[in-house]
Amino acid sequence: MEPSWIEAGAVYRWAHDERPMRVLMHDHDVAMYDVWWPHLRNWGLSNIGEAKRKRIDYYVTRISSLASKASYLRTDPLTEEEFKLHRPDLPFSMGRCSEVQWAESVPETRQEMAERLRSAGCLSDGGETTVPASDLYLVPFGPNGGQKRPVRVKPDDGVAFTIEELIWKSARAQAEVVDGVLPTEGIGVYRAGLQRGVPSYYLWGADSKLHSRAS
Repeated sequence: MEPSWIEAGAVYRWAHDERPMRVLMHDHDVAMYDVWWPHLRNWGLSNIGEAKRKRIDYYVTRISSLASKASYLRTDPLTEEEFKLHRPDLPFSMGRCSEVQWAESVPETRQEMAERLRSAGCLSDGGETTVPASDLYLVPFGPNGGQKRPVRVKPDDGVAFTIEELIWKSARAQAEVVDGVLPTEGIGVYRAGLQRGVPSYYLWGADSKLHSRAS
């Protein structure tokens, strides 16, 4: 099995688990997935209405692990309703930068944040990258790395976030929780799952928690 074969809706089985798993989204070397619940005879997130009322953290793995430790079974494409809920078109990670820290003072404007990122070599001069979402939940972390209350944010234009806008709003959310010495190096925003039907992202360092554990 080649990693390039992975797609949203692809169903696999881990060598160590009889329960099938179904890819909900994949981006670069990361796949996020749902698991079959035998007692329900259905996928864990099959109830769309229920999923929209809960906080959901997706299962996550590296695609290299999936490719070497799982067997492909079939593809059950995401329905239109599932696509709208899970948003597999959104990236797994955004705004990764090892030269900027969450503990630094938050700029007054998103333009100032753009300058900070650009001077650190973490923002391209060749046009703005946007994240096509009308709202997201951001999950800051505490001094020991634990997750804090999610913060709902909306783009200024009501349509899509620019990367500098999202990082600026993330920095503001993080500063409300804790400043000073933090358990991370650098900054990054990473897909977590859903919060009441809205895509959620956790704040962390320049490497995701998945990649930090693997290093």
